[in-house]
Amino acid sequence: MILDKIVEHKKEEVKKLKKKRRSLKEKLKSDKISLLAEIKKASPSKGLIQPNFKPAAQLKDYEEAGAAGISILTDHKFFQGSNQILKDMRELTELPILRKEFIIDSIQIYESFFIGADVVLLIAAILSDQQLQSFLNLCKELKLEAIVEVHNLEELKRVLKTEAEIIGINNRDLNDFSVDLKTTADLNAELEKLDQRDNHYLIAESGIKSREDIDFLKKIGVDGVLIGETLMKAESPAAKIKELGLN
Repeated sequence: MILDKIVEHKKEEVKKLKKKRRSLKEKLKSDKISLLAEIKKASPSKGLIQPNFKPAAQLKDYEEAGAAGISILTDHKFFQGSNQILKDMRELTELPILRKEFIIDSIQIYESFFIGADVVLLIAAILSDQQLQSFLNLCKELKLEAIVEVHNLEELKRVLKTEAEIIGINNRDLNDFSVDLKTTADLNAELEKLDQRDNHYLIAESGIKSREDIDFLKKIGVDGVLIGETLMKAESPAAKIKELGLN
């Protein structure tokens, strides 16, 4: 009898663990372009981005400026991030949090769940077709959302064969690290041509620095933008978001 009671109680605990998390997709349904604001201390290409790194203050500015979600780098070796930063920010916000990490194994998706992420990043360039679909299935089971990131047409066509709902277009060329917003325009046009645009949420990533960039992406019709370095370097992230026309 005692064992039965324990099992019944555990069922309730598991039910709570599996509850639906905060949804980025719901934010992306907005008529205006949604901002996924990033907390990032450093990067391999730029080195130290923000020496006066205060993630809690950064988060507060993002929230007050109307960000739709928060992206947090957790890689330590190359980005000076950590799981602890995400855990700490989870306690401070009800906005959906993207764990920006280089996921190559399913155990990292479970890890993302337990540290409090709502969304994970799946990078097509480093995953096989089988891994992509398997990881998307696991996310669905755990009620996590996923941004599937592409850099070119070949990757986009691979992703369209999966059940991906949110596509992130990274404007950075992985070969020479150059950035061109035309990448988003070209791949968006391809989605339109394939009659697939309405089936996906589209987020532009990398190289977004000015109001002109935002206006360009608005004309294309993207659903969201992910901005990191520009906001991390700004003296006032909230003022920068206003300057970009994203609040």
